[in-house]
Amino acid sequence: MIDKNPLSSSEVGTLWLTYQEKTMILRILEYFIEKSDDQEAINIMGGLWQELHYYVQQIEKIFEHEGAAVPIGFTKADVHLDAPKLYDNGFDIMFIRILKEISMGMYTININMSYRDDIINLYEGLTTITQNIYKLATVYLLEKGFLTRDDAKKQ
Repeated sequence: MIDKNPLSSSEVGTLWLTYQEKTMILRILEYFIEKSDDQEAINIMGGLWQELHYYVQQIEKIFEHEGAAVPIGFTKADVHLDAPKLYDNGFDIMFIRILKEISMGMYTININMSYRDDIINLYEGLTTITQNIYKLATVYLLEKGFLTRDDAKKQ
């Protein structure tokens, strides 16, 4: 539900930046999914794509409701799915995990600059998705041996 109060300038700024970031990540995920040969990685990235796509649409609705310009963002024309794969398996999920580390901090900053309930709820939802994907990516990378634990039982 969209709030009837006008967006503050900080909300417009954080939503604009979030829209740019999320449309870029959608394009990266599309490329990673196209090039992946690991079904578990595809499932993680596909789930993230669906969640982020929903929030991109929500941000578009907020801008439209406000009579504000909707950012162009990154489009399918900005990525070439036929470009060769330039990385090994695991890079895609490691990249996603690092993005989620950054996102956790960004959403904390963005929520602190938000006043409307719908904007706060948007960042709370994105935070939940981020934490869930971060956990999935960490488990995946540990199971595949791309991450190692720093066990306290070292001798």
